[in-house]
Amino acid sequence: MDALILAAGRGTRMKGINIPKCLLEMNGVSLIDYQINCFKQLGINRIFVVTGFNSDLIHSHLNNQVIFLHNDDFATSNNITSVWSARESLSDDFICVYGDLLFNKKILENLIQNNHDICMIVEKNIRLETMKVKLVNDQIIQVNKKILESEADGNFIGMAKFSKNIIPKFFNAISNSIKIDKNSYYTSAIELLINNGQSVNYISTNNLQWMDIDEPNEFDDAKILFKQLEDEL
Repeated sequence: MDALILAAGRGTRMKGINIPKCLLEMNGVSLIDYQINCFKQLGINRIFVVTGFNSDLIHSHLNNQVIFLHNDDFATSNNITSVWSARESLSDDFICVYGDLLFNKKILENLIQNNHDICMIVEKNIRLETMKVKLVNDQIIQVNKKILESEADGNFIGMAKFSKNIIPKFFNAISNSIKIDKNSYYTSAIELLINNGQSVNYISTNNLQWMDIDEPNEFDDAKILFKQLEDEL
């Protein structure tokens, strides 16, 4: 099993911070180092990192720990093109995670154990400005930011697993989605698959802690959460 960390974005809401968000440090440990440590502790050692904004900083920080990919369109597109940049590299089951995601390692462990072709981590509590989902039984039937809060059943936290069997179909959907709008999220490709009959499973966070870091005040909260998670590693 492989890991794909999406770390190309600039993080425009992080005013005054000119480094990739994955390099933000909490208690002396960068966010991406925490993610990589979690993957390795759970037996995932082939890790791809997609860079874009200030990519040289990530390269110099990680050296040869990972396999680097580059999103040349990072400044004019969204994370769908970051996933697309990995199309010729992924051939095994893989976990895709946003580079600004801080999570309890147990969430990742639960996802690794899931055997569905596509499985997404969902929190049942709705958060504003998130990628919302609609659920039926154990399936995701919609995933996008346009779902009304009153109609949403939860939100996608930014971590998903894909089987090697679904990779050709998944990247075909990625390609089709980019033709429609390269400024979309890669979840638009998942919605295309759902609309064509593909089942997409989910696992709840079950109140295990996580957060993404989009704004400076969230970085302060992340430092507090990191201390709690670090004690559990």
